[in-house]
Amino acid sequence: MHKNVVFRGCTRPAMFLGVPYLPFFLIVGGTFLLSLYTRMWVMAAMPLEIFILRQMARRDEMIFRMLGLKLQFQFKVRNVGDHAGHWVFSPNNYRRTPAPKD
Repeated sequence: MHKNVVFRGCTRPAMFLGVPYLPFFLIVGGTFLLSLYTRMWVMAAMPLEIFILRQMARRDEMIFRMLGLKLQFQFKVRNVGDHAGHWVFSPNNYRRTPAPKD
């Protein structure tokens, strides 16, 4: 047996029809509201949406958290132009010589 076993059984997100409930209700609920305000045939896209979300969650149930973190970090980065297109979250400069000015 392993000396230090990490129990990750409680880290799995709550699921609804095989999809974590928050992405499920945001996507399917948004489509439902859109169909109420426009045409009812828009609801025909719901089974396809559920299928796509299920296939994404089948591979990794935490994929929606990872996509959410990626979006959060993309929107927080404001100084991409100052550092040659790299995401920088700290203003520290660890170069021994100053960066060349273009």
